[in-house]
Amino acid sequence: MKIPRYIYITERKRETMDAFKRIFKIEQPKKILIVTSTSTAKKVKWITDFLLTDEIPAEKLLTEKNDKDVLKKTKEKIKNGSFDLCIGIGGGKILDIAKYASFSEKIQFLSFPTLLSHDGIASPVAVIRDGKHWSESRRANSPFAVIIDIKVVSDGTTESILSGTGDLVANLFASIDAEIFKEKDLKAYNKLSISIARAASLLVFPHFSKISVKKISEEDLKKLAKGLILSGIAMSIAGNSRPASGAEHKISHAIDYIFSPSVSHGYTVSIGNVISAFLHNEYKSEIVEFNYSLGLPVLCDDVGIKKEEFIDVILYAGKIRPDRYTILEEKKLTEKEVIKLLNEIEEVRGRIRGRKKK
Repeated sequence: MKIPRYIYITERKRETMDAFKRIFKIEQPKKILIVTSTSTAKKVKWITDFLLTDEIPAEKLLTEKNDKDVLKKTKEKIKNGSFDLCIGIGGGKILDIAKYASFSEKIQFLSFPTLLSHDGIASPVAVIRDGKHWSESRRANSPFAVIIDIKVVSDGTTESILSGTGDLVANLFASIDAEIFKEKDLKAYNKLSISIARAASLLVFPHFSKISVKKISEEDLKKLAKGLILSGIAMSIAGNSRPASGAEHKISHAIDYIFSPSVSHGYTVSIGNVISAFLHNEYKSEIVEFNYSLGLPVLCDDVGIKKEEFIDVILYAGKIRPDRYTILEEKKLTEKEVIKLLNEIEEVRGRIRGRKKK
């Protein structure tokens, strides 16, 4: 089990640079590879300039994707350049490539997210694209260090903050799956990790439904950041993604595979959260109100998928990762039952929508 040894949530540039210096002083890396994207390198030029002009030799590798070709290129760069520390600076794609390449080449990885869009910022899981419609979740090591500059992530889009919120709330429903069906999946079950993941989700649920993420305070951003870090730690303790991934993530993966929508991961997971809540008969009205109030999708039509097409998503989702038992496998829904479920969710959404407009 490896969890981050250094965690810094900073608020000023000087604090952030000091955090890097403290880590470097203790760990004494000999050569650093900075993996980032062109747009991110411009956005946080001050931090890349600082790292490149520090006493420790450093090089920058720019990439825009997280597919197998980029992974191969990054691994070769690490191997041929004799780097012993990789720093990922950017969103999920950049961090995933840097994380998995570091793991493969057995060097340390430091995570510096510029977006709070999902819990990959501190998790032992890396998502690598495999073709147009599919992505593969690969086991890696958690970063040995995580630095989150609140000023940097506050410049992220509202969409990225909502995505991170949706992904974090998924822990609540994943933990329900894990607890109820632990006898079906004993190897993946870990009581402590499930408790941590659930507590992490409650840092934002249901509180965030009362705020505007367009004007989110630094304190609430810190709650989201802490929750996403805790989510990653929970997965490290468990040795798998079970604490943060249940039926809701299977539904998200099914949406991605069948439709490849342009929305981010946390948005499709948010639809999965609603489905899971209704199947478990827990937090039904709360999750619909939460998503609706924030602007997260409640149902398929919120992301441009027709109801009749979405039925296939629910039926297919139960076939994803058969080794991970969830409420989907337990219910074994028929097409008629899926239609009834979606109608019930529509009815609850309609009541909440009507109440909000008064």
